Amino acid sequence: MLFVGIDLAWSPRNNTSVAILEGNSKKAILTKYANLDSDEDILNFVKENVQDKEAIIAIDAPLIVPNEKGRRVAEEIVGKLFRKFNAGAHPANRERLSQWSGSIRGEEISRLLEIEGFKHNPYIKKCEKSRAFYEVYPHPSMVVLFNLDSIIKYKAKPKRDYPYRWKEFKKYQKYMVNLEKAKPAVFLPKEITAKKVEKLKGSSLKKYEDSLDAIFCAYISYYHWTNPEKCEVLGNMKEGYILTPVFDYMKRDLISFKSQSRLSKFT
Repeated sequence: MLFVGIDLAWSPRNNTSVAILEGNSKKAILTKYANLDSDEDILNFVKENVQDKEAIIAIDAPLIVPNEKGRRVAEEIVGKLFRKFNAGAHPANRERLSQWSGSIRGEEISRLLEIEGFKHNPYIKKCEKSRAFYEVYPHPSMVVLFNLDSIIKYKAKPKRDYPYRWKEFKKYQKYMVNLEKAKPAVFLPKEITAKKVEKLKGSSLKKYEDSLDAIFCAYISYYHWTNPEKCEVLGNMKEGYILTPVFDYMKRDLISFKSQSRLSKFT
């Protein structure tokens, strides 16, 4: 079975990373990863490396965005569950997402994948053999899968200099190595987990960041495939959603959210 992660840039002018894991219900290995640009490049990479095999694709980008402004209920729920971990989601709306290319790139990628026989479906069953794709968001997934008190702050932000970010990247590397002991386990090459980040700046560090995120997205799809009962679809297929692993107590919180009129029809 193949598990694909796509860290999709909102514009084709920016780097997109794609990674592929291959495995069974117990362990997987990284077989391919690449930094790409255009939608055509992304689709061709998937076609060439997946071919007609079963595969689950996790995409870090909004895939269903019906709202012109504001945020989706998916982002609202993620905020309620994960804000205390600094893992809230940026608002996704058509006005914001279309300013770079005139369209919603996640929707375009979804359309192309559907042409290739993939079904847009986050509601997969345990270890099912299928070709499906869905939206994910790495930060809350990392909080759960790495059991974090707060997110890893490796991304470029104001007041985060390179030494600070390099330190955070080393944390990220350590957690990725520790996935060898997880259930399911994934084994990654040292060229990924032991990269000398101090030698990376600018675009080279950004491409490494994107590669790590794509690999982690692939792991989210792998984890969900083996543990769907430990994951939740926050939102729905009409108004937009985000799939993520959750802590057990969050499932109880979601039951409470459903009783709120603002959220009841979306969860």
